[in-house]
Amino acid sequence: MYDLDTEFPPLPGNYIYCRQSEDGQWVPLYVAQTRDMHQRLEGQEKARHALEQGATHIHVHFSNAGQAARCTEEHDLIALWQPVCNEPTES
Repeated sequence: MYDLDTEFPPLPGNYIYCRQSEDGQWVPLYVAQTRDMHQRLEGQEKARHALEQGATHIHVHFSNAGQAARCTEEHDLIALWQPVCNEPTES
């Protein structure tokens, strides 16, 4: 878990914009994957939406397994958590 203004190395990975609920649980607001965590350019409009929804932190999983693996992880996380800023997906 990192602050939102954390500068990341230019490595591929998955990330989750989140906030904490009143009982201390992390609430995923937006899940995505990128080939470059330093830029995180994909989905910036939705990232802004996550900030409007109260995002305070970003959870990161660096992954060199390739885009297909990152997309599968992204899909699985969205199906599990149904973040408010992602389009709903079926499992």
